[in-house]
Amino acid sequence: MNVNRAFLERKDGEFEWFGKKLEQFGIEILGVDDFKDLFNLNTEILKAGGPDFDGLDLVAIDLNERPTKLDEKYILENIEAWKYSLVYSAMKNYRNSVVIVDSDDFKHVVESIDECGDVTLQDRRMLALKAMYRLLRINSLTHKELSELFAAEKFETIILEEIVPLRYGENPHQYAHVSKIAKEIAFFDFLDEDLLFSMSYNNLIDLHLALSILKNLKSNFAIRVHHGTVVDVTKKTFNFEKARGVLATNFMNKELEDSLKKSDLDILAVPKGTKTNVKAKKIIEFDENVISFAETQYRFLDGNFLVQTFDDLENMRFSVENDDPQYRWANVVAALSNSMACCIFKDGEMVSLGSGQPDQIDALEIALMRAERHSKDVKGAVFAFDGPIKDERVIERLAEIGSGTVIEPGGSKMDKVVREKLEESKMKLIFTGKRRYKH
Repeated sequence: MNVNRAFLERKDGEFEWFGKKLEQFGIEILGVDDFKDLFNLNTEILKAGGPDFDGLDLVAIDLNERPTKLDEKYILENIEAWKYSLVYSAMKNYRNSVVIVDSDDFKHVVESIDECGDVTLQDRRMLALKAMYRLLRINSLTHKELSELFAAEKFETIILEEIVPLRYGENPHQYAHVSKIAKEIAFFDFLDEDLLFSMSYNNLIDLHLALSILKNLKSNFAIRVHHGTVVDVTKKTFNFEKARGVLATNFMNKELEDSLKKSDLDILAVPKGTKTNVKAKKIIEFDENVISFAETQYRFLDGNFLVQTFDDLENMRFSVENDDPQYRWANVVAALSNSMACCIFKDGEMVSLGSGQPDQIDALEIALMRAERHSKDVKGAVFAFDGPIKDERVIERLAEIGSGTVIEPGGSKMDKVVREKLEESKMKLIFTGKRRYKH
């Protein structure tokens, strides 16, 4: 398995450096000009390791990762079939012919040859698999482009690109890593790989929820999430002593900073350039303008993907002319919390949240219980539900409170009864027109 002859597609940049290094080991370098027909490379690859030992022992090529123009002629003309066949030939003869498609691997290959005079069998296998994956991704992305051109979106394909391992999964004994749909814009693109590597599965879930709520509220808030549950959404009442989890904020003042100094946060997320003396385990800087939401949402269920369009929270409208900003804020938190959910807002801050319940009455009771535990008055508050009210127990419990505003989607045969009962108790009812269950 010695490397004697190598083919390098290019002679510039990293390829030039790689070629000079290989020549220092006495390896013969061939290029595109040495072959009248580049498909002859397949024959040379398959000869490697044979009795005459004059085949190509190493091939280094540059695979374009996707078409740069959404144009049928351009895409088809730029498919270099000889490269694809070359990858298959090298994969077939991986024990004798090394295939490299990523210049990032040049240094490792040089070090391996320098150390043991050859490229190890395990490295050959990994490089062959990488080449096959790169080819799969190119084909998938080309297929996606052509599907869009030919109006055949139902044939959309998904290629997952592994980004970096995580510290651990939901539990410390579980392995986890971050992936993204190849070449698509993803939510955590603003985090570098070193930072991602230091985080856990749950860290990212909490950070995603906190920043998603923050971006959709369109106002200054400090938001704390712990174990996937929204704990605090506040502007001025800061009680973060011994607080845990993830806190994301788009402002920083002395009161907030002082409160956070005695916290035990896993992550503090602040706007880029923010100066703070808070000693969180990890401080992350973000730019709200570059945080992106996917157009399509996927959920993986043991071999199946559930696919749906993204729920548009940007353009929420309420059935009133002069709506209180709290209507939107409470509705955003309810929409992004696990259903069933009831979010209570008062005086511009979240009083309480009940979420992830099988019944609406349970969500309301949990929200009221948490408010009572923290001595929060809910009279005159905004109560946002992610689904239409159908349970008379919910109506009766809200009527007991005596005043405030109820936000719910409507669309139930109970709508008329709900309105009449609530108005009798001096509570206002506003319909959003859209239920916002999130499971």
